[in-house]
Amino acid sequence: MTKALYEIGETPPLGEVPRQMYASVIRQNRFGEPKQAFRTEVVDTPAVGRGQVLVYVMAAGINYNNVWSSLGEPVDVIGMRQRQGQPEDFHIGGSEASGVVWAVGEGVRSVTVGDHVLLTSGQWDEAAADIRMGTDPLVSESIKAWGTRPTTVPSRSSAVSTNTSATPSPPICHGRSRRPSCSPGPPPTGSCSAGRATRSAPATPS
Repeated sequence: MTKALYEIGETPPLGEVPRQMYASVIRQNRFGEPKQAFRTEVVDTPAVGRGQVLVYVMAAGINYNNVWSSLGEPVDVIGMRQRQGQPEDFHIGGSEASGVVWAVGEGVRSVTVGDHVLLTSGQWDEAAADIRMGTDPLVSESIKAWGTRPTTVPSRSSAVSTNTSATPSPPICHGRSRRPSCSPGPPPTGSCSAGRATRSAPATPS
């Protein structure tokens, strides 16, 4: 039976997606220095849509945009997204991550559950009119960057990413010994993030 929430340090069975998860969250009433703005909270695990993957996050980078988001300057990213019609009243930072694919959405062919992946910040809609007409995705009107616009970013137990930002990687090494071990399964701690799976490389089971 799937648990509703796994505690920090617990790992759900591969492919089992809990309803909620832990995340490092910024809210508008805490804007300020990162140490005051970020708090660990329980949030809903992001849903996986078409062309997306849910990734159990093993490591997430800390980026300068985390500081900007904490300060609410030069842009209040929460307010910006709400003006664009997104309902979330919080922000989860992070621009890059590594982890294990935990679930895949319809149409994903490049990675499968259990694959180790690297997640990068750029996300775009492959069905966007300008991309279909040959525009470089990096200048597409549909492009978004983790850490500012999507809330499905990696400073959380699970992250959702588009199929343009998840690249298959070698098995993730973990452990604190002088000779860390590598295995196809996840290490004992981590979080989940959702995003799209890239088509730049063939999927290979870890």
